Amino acid sequence: MAETLRIYVSATRDLESERGVIGRAIAGLPVQIGAEIRRYPPEGVPYDTLFELISNVDRVYFLLGQDITAPAGSEWDLAVELERSLVPLRTARKLTPAAQHFLRSTSLLVTPTEWKMFRSEAELSITVSQDLIDYLLRRQDRFGLTVEETLRLQLARRRLQPPVGVDAAPGGSEREGIILDKRPTGDLFGET
Repeated sequence: MAETLRIYVSATRDLESERGVIGRAIAGLPVQIGAEIRRYPPEGVPYDTLFELISNVDRVYFLLGQDITAPAGSEWDLAVELERSLVPLRTARKLTPAAQHFLRSTSLLVTPTEWKMFRSEAELSITVSQDLIDYLLRRQDRFGLTVEETLRLQLARRRLQPPVGVDAAPGGSEREGIILDKRPTGDLFGET
């Protein structure tokens, strides 16, 4: 019998809207699987309830914005304590001193290169989709995936990869740069 994929999404207050990206990424998968997405309720919960919410999930997506805010730190600590599979994601925006301290304090568990940075919801969606596909492919029997579904996931994963030799970072008009004209300087204004 196929199991349900259980996800916990932890996000700092400034990334509240980005939580929805995780649900959209799951819905956008080319397979039908049972999924349950959990989060810290807006009205708050006692520690024991938070413990229960995190204790039996398959994956914890931790979204760090510009500042570390409650209860994200507690959610991180519980995920680590309970040895949950943790995916650290952070915004590319400038971090507050408190967020920088949080990153330093987690460096024994998660190296700076393991934090996946994103600049937009689109980048976050691609990163999460890639991670979900990889996770499902490693555990295809557990989720009852057929050969056809596995092939669809593999094809979707390839489509999410940037073409070889192409930098995935924004280029062109989204970044600063200089455009050089190959004409001699006198030609620029019709002079010879």
